[in-house]
Amino acid sequence: MKSALLFILIGVFVGLLLVFFKRKGTHQKHSMRVPDRDFPYQWRRILEDKIGFYQRLSRSEKLHFETKTHIFLLNVHIVGVNTEINDIDRILVAASAIIPIFGFPNWHYMNLQEVEIYPTKFPIPESNKMAKGLTGWGAMEGKMMLSKKALHEGYYDENDQINVAIHEFIHMLDKQDGTVDGVLDKVMKEIDVLPWLHLIHQKMEEIERGDSTIRDYGKTNKKEFLAVVGEFFFESPDKMKLEHPALYSALDSIFNPTKARKGGKYSR
Repeated sequence: MKSALLFILIGVFVGLLLVFFKRKGTHQKHSMRVPDRDFPYQWRRILEDKIGFYQRLSRSEKLHFETKTHIFLLNVHIVGVNTEINDIDRILVAASAIIPIFGFPNWHYMNLQEVEIYPTKFPIPESNKMAKGLTGWGAMEGKMMLSKKALHEGYYDENDQINVAIHEFIHMLDKQDGTVDGVLDKVMKEIDVLPWLHLIHQKMEEIERGDSTIRDYGKTNKKEFLAVVGEFFFESPDKMKLEHPALYSALDSIFNPTKARKGGKYSR
C-alpha cells in the first residue's frame, strides 16, 4: 500500500515538473528582446535610400516601421555563409520581413530564429536543385536561406515584380497557420476565403493564357501565387491597382486588415 502511494506521489511530482518546464519553455519561446536605444540613424539612411515601401510611408508610419525593424534585428540572427554581411544586408532582410506584416499590429515571426545569407544561389537540402530563397522545414525549421545577390537585386527595380526576400517572408507568414497553401487563415475572415480562392483560380488561368501582367511563376500553385502577387502588391501598388483592381482590393484587405476595418488609408 505504501509502495503504491509512493509511486503515485512520484508520478504527481514528475507531472508537475513536466508542466513547469513546458510552461517555462513556452514562455522563453515567445519572449522577445525590445530596443533599449533609438533607431540608429545609419539604419534609417539605408531605409531611406533603398526601401521604396518605407519611402512611401508617412512620418509616424516610418517610426513604426523602424521599431518593428529594430525588434526583428534583435530577435533573429542574420548570418553569412561563405560571405561577409554588413548593415545594408541586415536592413534589407529586416525590411523584407516587416513589409508583409506591417499592417498587422503586434505580429512577429515567432518561429523564425535565423536567416542564412549565401553569396548567390545555394543547393536545396536533399535535392540537386538550386534556389535563391528558401523557407526551412523539417531539420531546417526556424531558418530561412537567401541569396545575397538576389536580396540586393530585389530592391534595384520596383517594376520587375521580383523580390526574393519578400517572397520568402510571405511564405513564412503563410506558414504561421500550419499550412503553406496561399490562404492566411490567422489573418483572413472565414467569409473571405472562398472568394479569395476563386480569385486565385481566375488569375492563374489568366497567367496560363498569357493574358496577365503577373509573372508566370504565379501559376505554379496557390502558395506561389500568393507570394508572387504579394511581391507585385508591395513593390508596385499603383500599377497593380490599375491593372488588377479586384486583386489589389483583396490583397489590401488581407495585408492591411486594420485599415480595412476602419475604412482608413495608409499614405502609400
